Amino acid sequence: MNQAQNSEPGTGNTFSSQASQASNPFTADLKGEFTSNFGTNANTNAVSQIFKDGGFVSQNRTKWIFIGVAVLAVLVIAFFLMTGEESTDEMAGEETTPAETTAAETPKAEETPAATEAAAPAEAAAPAPSTAKAPAAATGSVTLVGPSDGQSRKYDETTGAAEFSWEGAGSYIVFSRSSTMSPETMRVKVSGKSYKFHNPWPGEWYWRVDSADGGKSEVRRFSVEPPQRVNVTVSAPTSGGAIAGNGGAVSWQSDSSKVAFYRVELSTGNWANPQYRFATGTMSVSLQGVTPGSYQMRVGAFSEMSGRWEYTAPMPVTVQ
Repeated sequence: MNQAQNSEPGTGNTFSSQASQASNPFTADLKGEFTSNFGTNANTNAVSQIFKDGGFVSQNRTKWIFIGVAVLAVLVIAFFLMTGEESTDEMAGEETTPAETTAAETPKAEETPAATEAAAPAEAAAPAPSTAKAPAAATGSVTLVGPSDGQSRKYDETTGAAEFSWEGAGSYIVFSRSSTMSPETMRVKVSGKSYKFHNPWPGEWYWRVDSADGGKSEVRRFSVEPPQRVNVTVSAPTSGGAIAGNGGAVSWQSDSSKVAFYRVELSTGNWANPQYRFATGTMSVSLQGVTPGSYQMRVGAFSEMSGRWEYTAPMPVTVQ
């Protein structure tokens, strides 16, 4: 058996075991005296001797009791937690809602004639009188008056605006170049029963009036013809003729009285910036300060009907 030899000088061969010694061996150690029968000549196992003599027992008994209780408490808590979750899962899986119980025990509605009759709409048996307003008519609450459908007029800035009229509460008058009214060329808010359209451009037009209640009138067509052109005929000089650069007379005739004024232009080819220009309110003009040479000449009339310049075809002249 293991025998521990005493290697410390000045001590006996063995530690004596005293019955009156304190049960806690570490208490004696604190006093400088550590006594036990460990390492005696009785050939006793050292570990057995320690437990036999009560070594470590008093010290560790309380500690091991607390450790054991703590371990047991942990195991019990873990057990209850695990069994509680399983019980909850089982209850959740086995629980049946009232709706499911009713569905399982009650026949389907379509299988019961009485249920089918009860599910029928109430208004099917006794329809309630309708109080909703009837939808607006397709043409709305506005009736167009003039111009009549397909009416035509010439473009003439001297005759005033084109007038459109209707009956009813009009809110907007709409103009378009398309019979479908899309896209809209112009939409104007109105408050009365007429509208004046100043100088609509030549071409086909379509119009309607939208009512205040959201309805739309019928669509009508009208057309605007191009303005009448002013015809100017040059009397002198003739095409290819000669004219004096100082005092030479240029004269012409016109078929319209709606001309604001005339002008005579001479150019070597650039009409955007002619070399010479003479304006007049009559139908003749005298040239002054024109350098001799070959030119192209034309006569222009500013038409009050079209609001633009209208020119004769250029003709060659020789200025002397």
